[in-house]
Amino acid sequence: MNRTLKRWAGGTVLLACGSALSVTILCANSNIAQGETQTVSPAIKVAVAMVSQDEQVDMLSGIGELEATRQVKVTAELSGRVTAISFRAGDVVKAGQVLVQLNDAPERGELARLKAQSINAKLRLQRTQHLVPQKAATQEQLDQAQADYQVIQGDITRVTAQIDQKRIKVPFSGVLGVRTVNLGEFVHSGTALVSLTDADTLFANVTLPERDIAKLKPGQAMQVAVDAYPGRTFFGRVSALEPRIDPGTRTMLVQATIPNSEKLLTPGMYVKASIVLPTPERALSVPETAVSYNTYGDFVYAVEGNDEKTLSARLVQVKTGQRSHGRAVLLDGVKAGDRVVTSGQLRLSNGAHVEIISQDSVSLETAPKTDVDK
Repeated sequence: MNRTLKRWAGGTVLLACGSALSVTILCANSNIAQGETQTVSPAIKVAVAMVSQDEQVDMLSGIGELEATRQVKVTAELSGRVTAISFRAGDVVKAGQVLVQLNDAPERGELARLKAQSINAKLRLQRTQHLVPQKAATQEQLDQAQADYQVIQGDITRVTAQIDQKRIKVPFSGVLGVRTVNLGEFVHSGTALVSLTDADTLFANVTLPERDIAKLKPGQAMQVAVDAYPGRTFFGRVSALEPRIDPGTRTMLVQATIPNSEKLLTPGMYVKASIVLPTPERALSVPETAVSYNTYGDFVYAVEGNDEKTLSARLVQVKTGQRSHGRAVLLDGVKAGDRVVTSGQLRLSNGAHVEIISQDSVSLETAPKTDVDK
């Protein structure tokens, strides 16, 4: 009985040991398989570009709108009924051209009466002047005759001016807008009849941060772009700087004069403007596609390593400067010659294994240049 129990117990122990050994072997094989899976992680394919250091044209950018150098509403100086209209909307007119004639019949009648009185007053004055030396008229009578004649001359000047005011003329050469008056209409003094714009040159009024005030001066080149003509740039020169900083926005107003000989630009257009500073500086730059943004600010992925099997991406926080022609200036975080990822960042994380599939070596030397001479 005891022998039977011992044999049963011994078999049980052997069976248990065998089972444990099998489980251990299976676990080891599983760990080996998992280890092989973990070590074989595929590289993330990316495109990279070199960080270049080249001369960078320094530019200040801002937004604003266009304003005509001369633009007015042509108004009636006196009240009256419109008897003639001698223009059409959109006409190009010259300074002094008559646009609208108001009824001036009463003033013309008054002028005729005053001229007749002027003739009589002049004759009376002449007679009195001859009589004074003969003691037939006093000096007082001569002074009165002189005063009467001068009063009538003043009235003639006043009525003549009224007649001229009822011929509404063009104050300067330009283009007329939409007509807001009709024939036979009675208009009051100050009523706007039509707009007049001189669009040969325009003002670009642009706002810039107050920190840029030390870099600005009249005569600097400005280039502007408008939505109506994508891809086209218009050039001008800074003509005035507002001496006062806006306390609400901490910005200053910069005004440039833009030639408009082709009449493509219109007052009121929204513009994106850049002011070209005279001295170029050397700066580090990368393609704009290399710069991404997280909660800590702008960053790039720098590629480290020389062996294809050890290439990895390192997240680098950077401070960016101006952006132009598809490139962004980097003020810190990288150095010339570093490789940064320009495509494939969405799949990357810090330290990720990468594979370079293309490399762009374009620098600012081959990028489009800003024409500062126009």
